Amino acid sequence: MYRSKLINLFRPGNIGKMEVKNRIVMSPMGTVAHSPEGEITDRTVNYYAERAKGGVGFIICQSSIIMRESRAPHRPSIYDDKFIPGLQRVANAIHKNGGQAAFQLVHHGRLLTDYQHMVDRPEELRILGPSPIPRLLRVLEIPGAKEEQDLSIWVRGNIPPEEATGEDIKRIIKAFAEAARRVKDAGFDAVEIHGGHGYLISQFLSPLANQRTDEYGGSVEKRALFACEIIDAVKQKVGLDFPVIFRFSGSDFMPGGINIDDSTRQAPLFVEAGADALDVSASEQGSIDWQYPSFLFQQGPLVHLAEAIKKVVKVPVIAVGKIVDPTFAEEVLAQGKADFVALGRALLADPEWSNKAKEGRFDDIRACIYCLNCFNFKDHPNILREGLHCSVNPTLMREKEFVIVPTSLPKKIMVVGGGPAGMEAARTLQERGHRVTLYEQDKELGGQWYVASQQTQKRHDYPKVLYYLKRGLDKAGVKVHLGTRVTPGLVKREKPNIVVIATGASPAILDIKGIDNKNVVQANDVILGKVKTGNRAVVIGGRYLGMEIADQLAGEGKKVSLVTRRTLGRDIERNTYLTLRNRLIRKGVYLYQNCPVIEIMTDGIYVVFNNDLVFLEADSVVLAVGVKPEKELSTKLKGLVPEVYEIGDCVEPRDVMWAIREGAELAISI
Repeated sequence: MYRSKLINLFRPGNIGKMEVKNRIVMSPMGTVAHSPEGEITDRTVNYYAERAKGGVGFIICQSSIIMRESRAPHRPSIYDDKFIPGLQRVANAIHKNGGQAAFQLVHHGRLLTDYQHMVDRPEELRILGPSPIPRLLRVLEIPGAKEEQDLSIWVRGNIPPEEATGEDIKRIIKAFAEAARRVKDAGFDAVEIHGGHGYLISQFLSPLANQRTDEYGGSVEKRALFACEIIDAVKQKVGLDFPVIFRFSGSDFMPGGINIDDSTRQAPLFVEAGADALDVSASEQGSIDWQYPSFLFQQGPLVHLAEAIKKVVKVPVIAVGKIVDPTFAEEVLAQGKADFVALGRALLADPEWSNKAKEGRFDDIRACIYCLNCFNFKDHPNILREGLHCSVNPTLMREKEFVIVPTSLPKKIMVVGGGPAGMEAARTLQERGHRVTLYEQDKELGGQWYVASQQTQKRHDYPKVLYYLKRGLDKAGVKVHLGTRVTPGLVKREKPNIVVIATGASPAILDIKGIDNKNVVQANDVILGKVKTGNRAVVIGGRYLGMEIADQLAGEGKKVSLVTRRTLGRDIERNTYLTLRNRLIRKGVYLYQNCPVIEIMTDGIYVVFNNDLVFLEADSVVLAVGVKPEKELSTKLKGLVPEVYEIGDCVEPRDVMWAIREGAELAISI
């Protein structure tokens, strides 16, 4: 029944002479799981095997380094034949599990300035670009900067590249061709050339980065010549029957940069050069939030770019960018906007997405919430040691290690707290055979995540976590008691073998004069509709919640100021930060960085601005200054129960990735 509704999604398709069993493509994404030299590891092989087993028709593996002189960290290497055996393991694993496979090739160009301090022997690098134009378009001198460190904070990676000579261009073209030959020799079915996202080929395509006056610069067609020569050289090296896919940015959403009008003129040139399919993405590094659309974007924000390209070429076109729901993917294909749909983060969250969609088990799909924690290396430094992590899928990059094994000694377990950490722990413990009861003092499961799910910007994506976790509790048979506050007395009566405390955190306040004024409200209460703000609002707090509530209030037509004692967006994942920042600017929100709040008055607040007192008028003052852990119960239970464990925000306030991960890890260890 459901299969008939997804007839286009599960119809076989062709790219060149390669037949693909369905129209689902896995988009290339870095796994951050390689040896220091870029060799393939077991984690990477297992990761791709699981996605192929999950029903993906065609997997395009992550970008790989084509030249030793263009090395970047955390990427596989393909600049030497010695890497072929490792690549072969990936191809074999994908084929064994029923998928077709390609590997992507990349040269970073001027972006190597961002990474040169992170590789061994950086003196070996050749940082090349079409023109000697730095990432920020010109070299900046910061007035008053006294130390090199001061400059690096503002202009890290803004060193102008060398302008690629004719000989450099020939060497790079040859390197792409040789790398493609290695992809073929490793047993892959196709190769993809990365020509988007602000990397070297994209730099040649962009008038912002390419100001050459020779045959590689100037007109739209001349700027495409470098890409076309690479495609042609690759095609000649691998043969006419071996599919070559070209990925590029339909637009980089940068004024003066690549736009869809230019791309529709260049796309036929790529096909004429030998491309068997076009993979249409978006962004440059300055607009990278379009490359990784977050929860702040609607579903499929880049599909219109693929649709425009499809109108001017006769080869298959792949659409990508926050394609979440099987029914939406089906609509894209049915309406002729693309020939294939590429999923990225959706397959990190659930490698079985394809199989579940085919079987009509939509409710069982563990949906990506597009929080971008998978890219938040600052808050999750262990990603750089262990490989990609996912907020909702704790097994990512640990597919062979994270196995639910039935317990040989079932125990009675109380889980206290119905947020993500508690729900994940309760479900997994029950699945292993323990007797689990979950207690939540509120009338709704979810804890702080329930509040987050009510935010204007998150109402589409974030509730999916709670739906999936609740469904998991029901399927596993966990007993759930809502509106029940757990006390030492209740624990004594129930006599559990183990208590898992996941009581979460509650909103923090500031220790300043006026904090108890009636015009001061918590952001959570605004989100839940418990309080209304006046037309003039000052938001205190410059991280996620502060920026999000300022965005929400400004969207309601209110005059909003946002005040933070440190830099705006501190610890926010960069792509999300860029989107939020740009939204606040467009909506006219006044931003006050490095401005500590001194006192709250009934009609506004005093802040320190540039070492002077400034008064900001406000009808309402909204607090978004973080949370504090709820530790009361864990203190009271000491000595009452043989085993007591704490997980989630009650240990230390962090994010949902830590919460679910800790819940899962504890559950498989008991």
